[in-house]
Amino acid sequence: MRFLAAIIVAIAVIAAAFHFAKPLPGTNFDESFLPKASTVHYVAAGHDASVAGLFWIKGLTELGESYLTGKEYAYLGHVAELSTSLDSLFYTPYYFVGGVTPVDAPDTSDFSVLRRASRVYPENWRLSLYYALRLARGPYPNRTEAANVMRKYFDSPDTTIPDHIRTIYRSFELDSMQTEMALETILNDVMQPRFKKFRRSFYTKITKLLGYNFFGEDLEKNETFLKIKTLVDGMADGKIHPAVVYRELLAMKKIRDDELAAEAKAKEAAADSTAATDSTAVIDTTAAVNTPADSSAN
Repeated sequence: MRFLAAIIVAIAVIAAAFHFAKPLPGTNFDESFLPKASTVHYVAAGHDASVAGLFWIKGLTELGESYLTGKEYAYLGHVAELSTSLDSLFYTPYYFVGGVTPVDAPDTSDFSVLRRASRVYPENWRLSLYYALRLARGPYPNRTEAANVMRKYFDSPDTTIPDHIRTIYRSFELDSMQTEMALETILNDVMQPRFKKFRRSFYTKITKLLGYNFFGEDLEKNETFLKIKTLVDGMADGKIHPAVVYRELLAMKKIRDDELAAEAKAKEAAADSTAATDSTAVIDTTAAVNTPADSSAN
């Protein structure tokens, strides 16, 4: 009883201290303090999973209030990091953060959360895809690392994985290459038996690589797409030499607006440089002609 009375008195003192304490100064954010997981781990006293859930519920509450008030809630990634650090098997923060975070968001606080999700749940291709897309299209694109994240799903025995997810790692790799190297890589893949059932996806990859966008069109009636399909099928069936297919496809590359602008800018700079050189040459020649006359006058 003595111990129980002491505990009750201690709780009462703590409650009174909190009740009569002065409020913290206001901030522009919904949260004024977020502890580190290592600090909370000791306070949790072995109840890490429960504390992780409490922090996550608090974060979702603040996020919901931000939608109602119109204020930005900038701590969702930090709350998810805290919750999953305490309980790495806590699935909900992984799925929620990956689903609501835009792939091009400038804030990278979610990277550590998604990296942990890919490591803790390696069989879940959706969590890995969230991380790979952030790596490929985030503020610091790293398509090579994105390809490494998704490569393991190509040979996965999981029959529920869609075909385009199995081969998406190649798309990340191709995006990091120059056009010529990427085209050569695709044609090499076409000839490999392990990619035989994905041949149609190569048509789309080549179309995108060459700068075309046929979204919403009937591809079976598009002459450019049909030509690409004919060349790839002819090479795969041994009817057209790979070098011929490579040359023909590369000749079909569509020059993009940014490439045209860069080329025009380079030509303009070259023209200005030539004009400046010619002007200097004229001035030097005039000076050389006038020098003898000036000497005679003296």
